Amino acid sequence: MMKKLYIWLACLGVLCLAACDSGSKEEAPASSAKTEQAQPAPAAEASVVADAGNAPQELGPPPTREQLDAADALVAFYNTAASALANPYYTHADVMMGNVRYYLHEWMLAPRPDGGDGKPLAARLAAPKGMFSEDESRAMAQWVEDMRQSLDSMRADYRSLERYVKDQSIRDDGVKGKALAANIEKTYERFSAARSSYMGTVEARAASVEEVLLYGHPLKRQILEARKVFGLFSRTAGLLTAQKPDREALEQVKTKLEASLADAGRPPFPASPDVERAYREFLKQAAEFKDALAKGLDEGFYNPVREDLNNAAAGSRQAYNVFVREANPE
Repeated sequence: MMKKLYIWLACLGVLCLAACDSGSKEEAPASSAKTEQAQPAPAAEASVVADAGNAPQELGPPPTREQLDAADALVAFYNTAASALANPYYTHADVMMGNVRYYLHEWMLAPRPDGGDGKPLAARLAAPKGMFSEDESRAMAQWVEDMRQSLDSMRADYRSLERYVKDQSIRDDGVKGKALAANIEKTYERFSAARSSYMGTVEARAASVEEVLLYGHPLKRQILEARKVFGLFSRTAGLLTAQKPDREALEQVKTKLEASLADAGRPPFPASPDVERAYREFLKQAAEFKDALAKGLDEGFYNPVREDLNNAAAGSRQAYNVFVREANPE
């Protein structure tokens, strides 16, 4: 029988469009990254072909029970953290920034989203004792606090901007509005840096146990390449939050995405036809993201292209979850 396998996904950053779409094909203001979490399937017997000849050649002895338990705990915390950061309490920072950038483009401001209570979420983001080093745990706690302070500041400035927009008696050619928008953007950059640093630390630790969890698994290559693909989706989302996206960095993402998709798709695929079909559908959806990214690099990341990226990222996540369910049936 095939060993139990815990497959998980990265926290996906997809590309939130501005509050309203002007319909123009001109370069739109860079919009914010909205985080979505793909739920992992429960660990179960994997329905892959249990043929020793299909298993990858591993160096070294198999992991111990203690190593597997530690890896499972780390992956569980990764998913907890990713899920917490996908909560509206945190993603409202992205919504507010997208609304502000649209305001600077069209001089219309959407209502501020409700804040909610971030204390329970902050507790879920606390590093479990012994899982990270003391320095990492302190840094993670500080990043969580930086996110809270940034959100409070953004909401306060957003309220001020709302009052400014509604006050028809003010005649200053938008000076105060632009100043408030600049404050919000500067604070959002601090928020984004803290969030990226936090998740980067957790992702790096989660990636370090992939070899443990996938030791000897026939679909190891396919699963690891899928992780790379989702990481490149998130990298794209992060790059497209900038007012002037780094074109060279986006070109590098496209090149890496092409390489990962090619490696993920090459035979053999040692699994049942249903499992392979599900994985091929994931590759098809991911290729649509690659094509949309290439189109954006050629024509500009206006709203229709961002929508295509959104749809392809969401489709890839859904298709991969089908693969997970097929590979790990109840």
